Amino acid sequence: MQQPIATALVGVVVAISVTVAFLSRKFTRSTSEFYVAGRGISAIQNALALSGDYMSAASFLGVAGLVWAYGFDGIWYAVGFFAGWLVLLLFLASPIRRFGAYTIADFVAGRFHSKPLRIAAMVGTLMVSLFYIVPQMVGAGELLGLLLGWDYVFAVVIAGTLITLYVVLGGMRATTYNQIIQCVLLWTAMFVVMTLALGKFNFSYSELLGTVSEYTEPGRWLDFKNSFALIFGLVLGTAGLPHILIRFYTNPSGRSARWTTVWTLLIIGTFYMMTPVVGLAARSLLGDTPTSNNLVLPLLAQFVGGEWMIGVVIAGAFAAILSTVAGLVIASTGAIAHDLFTMLVPGASDKRQVVMAKLTSVGVGIIAILTGLLFRGYNVAFLVGLAFAIAASTFFPVLMMGVWWKGTTEKGALAGMIVGMVGSGVMIATNLLNVHTLKNPSIITVPAAFIVIYLVSKIDGKTPHDTMEFMHKVHMPEKVHKVESK
Repeated sequence: MQQPIATALVGVVVAISVTVAFLSRKFTRSTSEFYVAGRGISAIQNALALSGDYMSAASFLGVAGLVWAYGFDGIWYAVGFFAGWLVLLLFLASPIRRFGAYTIADFVAGRFHSKPLRIAAMVGTLMVSLFYIVPQMVGAGELLGLLLGWDYVFAVVIAGTLITLYVVLGGMRATTYNQIIQCVLLWTAMFVVMTLALGKFNFSYSELLGTVSEYTEPGRWLDFKNSFALIFGLVLGTAGLPHILIRFYTNPSGRSARWTTVWTLLIIGTFYMMTPVVGLAARSLLGDTPTSNNLVLPLLAQFVGGEWMIGVVIAGAFAAILSTVAGLVIASTGAIAHDLFTMLVPGASDKRQVVMAKLTSVGVGIIAILTGLLFRGYNVAFLVGLAFAIAASTFFPVLMMGVWWKGTTEKGALAGMIVGMVGSGVMIATNLLNVHTLKNPSIITVPAAFIVIYLVSKIDGKTPHDTMEFMHKVHMPEKVHKVESK
């Protein structure tokens, strides 16, 4: 299905992304600029960038595809992806920014003064990022195959190369500006497709539901246990995603980080209200036509709006992939080039750290390509759900206990992180091998991690010497800090 207009629009997206990266290259000369854009991104800018980062191929393609395939059960993904931001707003956004760092490993190491925790956080970041990168690359391969008739392998290689190029050139600042542009494109594309699709039903949602009534009841795919586990994992996983959390470090203050989350809730909330409508409309208008649920949205766009509309949607989906993978590459690069390298080579110059970051970005890009080839054919939203499960189990308990319970100790935090990381990894692997039917392990591994952190901390009892100083720093408004410093 070669579409010249769609091809041209994707070319425009790529050209804009590379141009922004090229113009931003001068802002990658320090680690502060490369990782957190000099902490100079405003609340609304960061909200748009976060939304562009978060509205990945899983959100743009996967949710609509799952609703098309399973009806009501697929809507749980939209609910979970949105609700997690409420947890971030209430519990973590401001404290994390007030601490001030580059990576999640910086945060846990700074809280507990622990090299083993830094290493565990680095490994966890890489695990989460890898599981999150895979579905983006799968989506890229299928989209470019649909658009240009390219072989899947060739398409994944090209997409991975483009993403790596603009991260290496422009760092976090280029990534931020590109994510802002891509957010606007994604939201607009979804809105236009939804509007055109509803037009086929006289703009009546009730009339649409009447044509797909058998898909409006739960239980076609997930039973109650798996539905609850999925929601649990997606909500808490959002609050533990490394590539999302590090974006709060780009805000100038904790207050700005909190407002970033409020604006993000508005943007992605309206976006996730549209995706189920699009998925149900696709079921009614396309029937069983799509050969892959990852291609439901582009095919619906073509049905309701012709070549121009499929061009806009494919360009938007490709923008989502570029945006999300760029954020994941920076998070992974920070885990290796910042967390590990600075631990192995203490006192390394800023220039040397930036060079290492760019080299690491190339390595992560290669890994992204290879993993994208291995998971061909998997639904992108399902794969992202696994990334959320690992994030929820590995990082959320440690961050919550570290920020809100002064009794948390280094040994407790490390034990909880290991239990969450290993437990979620084992349960995901055994589910894929059909050993059990629990599709998302968070319902078991998250409570287990919390319990282990509490029990081990109580038994250990050796809290860091500066715990109260840390609590004061992350919970006290910036104005108070400024007054006290004077």
